[in-house]
Amino acid sequence: MAYTNTLKVFETLRLAFDEKQAAKIAEAVETALEINEAALVGKVATKGDISEVKAELVKVKVELAETKAELIKWMFIFWIGQFASTVGVLTAILFAFFKR
Repeated sequence: MAYTNTLKVFETLRLAFDEKQAAKIAEAVETALEINEAALVGKVATKGDISEVKAELVKVKVELAETKAELIKWMFIFWIGQFASTVGVLTAILFAFFKR
């Protein structure tokens, strides 16, 4: 048992209770601690769990970098299109204005 020594609990309880009661209480304490320990072990992350999360995080970072590069590419294409449209509109306005 990881948390406590049952014999020490029994000896401490034997001072306040008779031997039979102390044994029953010590057994109940041991059972409760074992149940709590089993529940805790199910909730604790292992080194394997942590390494899986780290591997997934690396994948997400790579995907994020790829998405960022793709976004920058499309933004550049959009800027060129906007620039061409603006130049075209300004050229049309200037031709219309100076043609008169």
